[in-house]
Amino acid sequence: MPLETLLQDIGDSDKRLSTTQLASLSDMDSEDNRALNEAWPEFEVNRRFAIVQEMIELAHDNVELNFDAVYKIALTDDEAAVRAAALRGLIEYERRDLIPVLIDLLLTDEDADVRREAAIVLGRFALACELGQFGAEEERRVRQALIESAEDTEEDERVRARAIEALGALSGDDTENLIESIYDEDSLWLKIGAVDAMGRSANAMWVPVVLRETESRAPEMRHAAAFALGEIGEEEAIPRLRRMAIEDPDREVRLAAVHSLGEIGGSTARVALQGVLYEAPEGLEDAVQEALEEIAFNEDPFGSL
Repeated sequence: MPLETLLQDIGDSDKRLSTTQLASLSDMDSEDNRALNEAWPEFEVNRRFAIVQEMIELAHDNVELNFDAVYKIALTDDEAAVRAAALRGLIEYERRDLIPVLIDLLLTDEDADVRREAAIVLGRFALACELGQFGAEEERRVRQALIESAEDTEEDERVRARAIEALGALSGDDTENLIESIYDEDSLWLKIGAVDAMGRSANAMWVPVVLRETESRAPEMRHAAAFALGEIGEEEAIPRLRRMAIEDPDREVRLAAVHSLGEIGGSTARVALQGVLYEAPEGLEDAVQEALEEIAFNEDPFGSL
């Protein structure tokens, strides 16, 4: 189908979005990219949003599909919901050219949801910087932007929470001090963001704080604490996680605890998971099995070959 006809069909809100047609926009060349960029503003806003959402689902089901070029076009959309969706589509993007775009969206976009999604994606780049995949200048820019967002007391609390969570991946005294400072604020969301950051840091110094938050009255905090303990990976957390997986009244918290036991791994975690299998309320069997399989794989990656 000629590209012009394809774009007309995709942009026609009266027609059902075709999976085959959308898939043809995977890995576009520069000429097709220019054509879509010119046609994009002419599509109705609901159609633009639906295109991005459908592409995210298609790419999730088929890893060979790559709609990054479309998502980048959507980042400049006039509609905030479309920009936010495009950021969700770019969550796996790894090239450095996106860093300045994300920083600009985080610090200047008018919509809080867009800024929050930008912080989430920037968190992946923060981790990549910590792992040495980018240079010192990229790390400086990512760190500075996340600190600026996290410290901005006029910013939406959930944006600040995502910014401090993302910053947690970058080691350093400035990060540790800011995590502690934000954890001491009154907002539940900021405290959760700080605990998320503690987990991303994988630093055992935070274990006593995170263990204390497993007793929080807020299930959102208990969920964050359970997940953070798995990221930190200290065996001393295993008894608490086992108890949470069995006794916590919130199913999502129980699932997070099971997941974290699998993340920590080792014989002690395996025994704890077997206990969960027998003592926990019904509905965790699949999660426990996945966690046990993860432990087995990490202990012997080639065992099933």
